[in-house]
Amino acid sequence: MNIALALVFSLVASLTVCGNAAAIEANPASSFNFRTLHLKILSPDGKRTIGSTRFIVTPDNSSEEIKGETTYIDGEHDVESVRLYVGNADSTPRLETYEHSFFNADSMLHMVDMLDAKSGIASCTSYSAGKINARKLQLEVPADSFAGASELMMVVGSLRRGIRNVRFHAFACVPGPRIFSVEASLSDRSEHWPLYPGDLVRLDMQPDLGVLNLLIAPFMSKMDAWFNPNDNWNYVGGEFDRYFRGPHVLTVRVPTPD
Repeated sequence: MNIALALVFSLVASLTVCGNAAAIEANPASSFNFRTLHLKILSPDGKRTIGSTRFIVTPDNSSEEIKGETTYIDGEHDVESVRLYVGNADSTPRLETYEHSFFNADSMLHMVDMLDAKSGIASCTSYSAGKINARKLQLEVPADSFAGASELMMVVGSLRRGIRNVRFHAFACVPGPRIFSVEASLSDRSEHWPLYPGDLVRLDMQPDLGVLNLLIAPFMSKMDAWFNPNDNWNYVGGEFDRYFRGPHVLTVRVPTPD
């Protein structure tokens, strides 16, 4: 997963969370419950639809599996799979496994990012001109680490509990495997975003890559996510790079029919 997706997408999906704020406060795991999420992907200027993303969650005993698929009109597509341990009502959800595959328009693999949180084994593999470049490490994975869609789910759950300065750890390929800390600060005022109606609140993401900050910062684009406080803090869109040093895109939530 790229660093931006690890913060927006990667902090992509306010999947529809069930329950009210009081229930979430009493049951941390409930902040991770959702059904489906459908997003439009727009060009950097927001004028053209260039793809779409859909996420679906499937409960499996004490775990939940999140499946995401992104397709672009040029034929490229991504497939994401996240498995979370959700346990019982008193458990705090924890990441188990994460895998994100990026495909070219000819359906050939472009990149694969993987993490097994229990073992700490992580890999970032790219494919180009018939060559494979694989970076593999064993990482220390803090308990508050998330990746892909699970990051946004955690952020939404935090917002619904009244937390306005969100801190956690994220996994990303930048370009090699890395766990880094993220601090996301919520604006203290509502704003209007041209791509989605209503009084919205913007969340700014600030990754801390330690000694890599000076090296990576020049390649980091604007990363933010928009939430609707009048709709249970649902995620309504954001902007990020598709992957590290990749194309910049916007996402906008497609409303679910009542």
